[in-house]
Amino acid sequence: MDTTRHIEVCTLLRRAESAVQDALTGDQAAARTALALVTDARQRAEDTGPGTCAHPDCSNELHYVGRGRRPLYCSAQCRTAVYQATQMAARALVKASERATA
Repeated sequence: MDTTRHIEVCTLLRRAESAVQDALTGDQAAARTALALVTDARQRAEDTGPGTCAHPDCSNELHYVGRGRRPLYCSAQCRTAVYQATQMAARALVKASERATA
């Protein structure tokens, strides 16, 4: 987490702490404010920004729309290429171990 985001998260958490103290006295608006502030702080802490494709030969930026898991690959072609390379490497290891035991 970069310094600016860390400062933003700490500020939000301090404001949430104050709102929670007000909510303990029965202030429902303060309770809603505290929940919103804590949620915002968590989202900022978890937000890592756009990354790059996990394919070794690709440097495309990933796009996340905010639903579900974050993508690892920029396209289905990159995902398929990595899968196929992994499968070929696994088959080669199995063949090598069979030759070594024979």
